[in-house]
Parts: sequence; structure tokens; C-alpha cells
Amino acid sequence: MARISRDRDDVHIALLRGVNVGGTKKVPMLELRDLARSLGFGTPRTLLNSGNLVYAAHGTPTHEAAIALEQGILQRMKVSTRVVVVTAAELDLIIDENAIDGDDVDPSRLFVSIWQEAADRHALLPLLEQDWGHEQLHLGARAAYQHAPEGATESELVDAVAAILGDRVTARNWNTIGKLQALVDDVAAAANDDA
Repeated sequence: MARISRDRDDVHIALLRGVNVGGTKKVPMLELRDLARSLGFGTPRTLLNSGNLVYAAHGTPTHEAAIALEQGILQRMKVSTRVVVVTAAELDLIIDENAIDGDDVDPSRLFVSIWQEAADRHALLPLLEQDWGHEQLHLGARAAYQHAPEGATESELVDAVAAILGDRVTARNWNTIGKLQALVDDVAAAANDDA
């Protein structure tokens, strides 16, 4: 399918950390879309109820968008959450750099931990030297890929990444990452229709 690069290049993906889990840090997706519109972002779309927002940035840099969203969520919804924002091109790179695949890899148990700062990758390098048994770890330029066959709650590897990076990282499973990429194309097409 042909892509309109001008529009797709302006699409961002905002990932909220730890919202709508276990009844805490409630961020309604309708309110998140309304907030995005009020910040001047176009055609905002959300995915699932776990804090995934895709929108046309209209030239706003990712770091400025992250700060604006964090402040807006705090002011409007009284929820403090870290927001990691990546461009569509960065999401494509995250997908391309996944080196964990195969018939034995359950995409719902392949977790992609995305960080904002390049230094966070360096903090995770020592984990590559450890033996994780049947779990797998790969580091890309913007994300750590962790295959945890028993699930995230049973994974020492997932826990280790979270312990090192704390609230500077947010994770999604591989299924969600793929759905976000499809949503990027939807937002880009809608932005083109609005132009």
C-alpha cells in the first residue's frame, strides 16, 4: 500500500506508563483524545485501554509532546504518569530491530520496553551477559525485546529491565506494537484527508 510520507512522518505514538491497571491511575481514552486535540494534535486515536495514543503532531517535537501530555494528564485527570513519545519512523525501526522470532515465540509474551533516552540502553547492557534460561533478551536502538514464555508477571528478565529503568520505560506486547503501526497508517491517511 502506498504511503503519503509527508503525513506519516508527522505521526507520533504516545505511550503512557502504568495507567488503567488494577483500577488505579485511571485515564479515560476519550479524555486522552480530547486532551490531544486541545494541545493542537490532529486526528488522535487510542488503542485498547492501556494508554496508547496515535496522533498527527503538526511539527511538535516528541520531547515537547511528552511533556505537554504529562502535564495535561496531571492537570485534567489528576494522574501522574510518564509518557514516552516516538515518531512513526522510530516505531518502524523498533519493529524492524526485533531479533526474537520463530514459531515458538508467542507474540503476546514478547514484550517491547521502549525508552526515551539513549543512555537507558547502556544501562541494560549488563543484562545481555546474564543467562536468562528459556527467556530471551535483545536490545535495539530504542527498545529492549524480552520473550517471557511464562508471562510478564513470572519473568525475572522483565522484572530486571523494569528495576533498572524504573519509570523511564514503558512496555507493550508484540501484538500491541503491530496494532499501533497499523493505527499510524490510519492516522496518516486521516490527516491526508483533512489536508
